[in-house]
Amino acid sequence: MTSPSLLLYAMVLLAGSAGAQDVYKCVQDGQTSYSATPCTGGQLQILEVPSPPPAVDKGAATRQERVTSQLEAARKKQENLADQARERAAKQKETRDKHCAQLRLEQKWAAQDAVGAGDKTRDAAQLKARRAGERLAVECLN
Repeated sequence: MTSPSLLLYAMVLLAGSAGAQDVYKCVQDGQTSYSATPCTGGQLQILEVPSPPPAVDKGAATRQERVTSQLEAARKKQENLADQARERAAKQKETRDKHCAQLRLEQKWAAQDAVGAGDKTRDAAQLKARRAGERLAVECLN
């Protein structure tokens, strides 16, 4: 190895192990120097070397992905439940609409029967028409 590469290699080794050491800045006779030991004479200033950043937590990304997938699954489940509820409500409305249409038809027929009924059956036909109208009003409210 050449001299510059040896120097570079030594600096890399020292830099790797110097993370938690104190560094002293010495100013002596107008010359500034940095060392790992305190100055023997001159002006002393201790420099705090910041600690290296914490290692990236690889588990955090995995946890984040897991939480994201759990939230996505919960959202899809809620959407499915909401879709099922909407479908049930639509079917119930359709059934109710059919029932109300049937009651309106029965009330119409009963009213027509009451108009065309003879003297003997008129009272019974009118009662039947009135009850059909009441049933329609109670069950359909419109």
